[in-house]
Amino acid sequence: MLSFTAHRLRFITEVRTPVELNEHQGSAIRGALFHALRYRFCMNREAEECALCPLVAACPVAFLVSTLDPASDRGRDVPRPFTVQPPLPGSGHPVEQGGRRFFRYEPGERLEFGLTLYARALQLFPYVVLAVTELERGGLGRRVPREEPGRPRPSWRRGTLAIREIWAENPLTGEQKSVLRSGDRTVQVPDIPITHAQVLAVPVPPPGAVVTLHFRTPVRLTQRRALVKPDQFAFRPFFHRLMERLEALTRHFSDTPLVFDDPRGLIAAAERVRVVENGLRWEEVWSYSTRRRGESPTSGLLGTVALQAEDWSPFWPWLLWGQFTHVGKDAVKGNGWYGVGSRD
Repeated sequence: MLSFTAHRLRFITEVRTPVELNEHQGSAIRGALFHALRYRFCMNREAEECALCPLVAACPVAFLVSTLDPASDRGRDVPRPFTVQPPLPGSGHPVEQGGRRFFRYEPGERLEFGLTLYARALQLFPYVVLAVTELERGGLGRRVPREEPGRPRPSWRRGTLAIREIWAENPLTGEQKSVLRSGDRTVQVPDIPITHAQVLAVPVPPPGAVVTLHFRTPVRLTQRRALVKPDQFAFRPFFHRLMERLEALTRHFSDTPLVFDDPRGLIAAAERVRVVENGLRWEEVWSYSTRRRGESPTSGLLGTVALQAEDWSPFWPWLLWGQFTHVGKDAVKGNGWYGVGSRD
């Protein structure tokens, strides 16, 4: 864990032509990023999928959005080395159509989203910037009718936007640095990483303190192969999924994989953390998969839950890390993004 880092980026864009995103806005951003990377950098588009391409081992597209590790003891697919921080629920103007809800951004409005790269993925930061700027050409979201001079009928195209600023941010230290601004010809590589030393420097809440988790995007957890619903939430399955995610990310993308000294004891201790106030609700959302050519559920828990533990020290650093790695299913699309607050 000592060498594991997170690099959080914030993209500020200006909408040029109307952009419409479905309820799971992070899914559209992740999908657009994949297609932009494939358009700009894929050297073998005849391959049906990355796993069948002989160039997969050296391909930035595969590393970022279709990570594969044939030697992995948990299957060929491994976690992606980034997560999306989408516009939060409620961003944009809600539009109802065909029984579905979308969120529309009008020309001139600002659309912001974040992207967090982990450890070795920072080496591919220039590819990410070029892929995001490709959205200015290829567009984002679903196709909407657009009136064009000289055309009797509107054309159906994705909305376009312009990248105005890219910022690197470290929420633990409060540092911010400009990576790119409109008109710049050079891109600055982010150099304010979130590190384990910074996480350990955050004071642990005192014994018996109440810690509140704020679920910003749907947190999709399973226990015994069943989805965890609001009235079933408990700290143990949440923390267990977080342990698994941190282990997987550090194993595949850093030089010092995380190994918990006593994982069973830690999980047993998590069982004793009490829920003192449950303000969670279930958010039913779906995302469209171009690869599967269909929708898949990305629903999960939203809201807040207050927890109390006699001793927070075994959990505290990992809870802080989870704010930047996300937790649960579909994290790469923006699910599982939460924040931590505490009170005595």
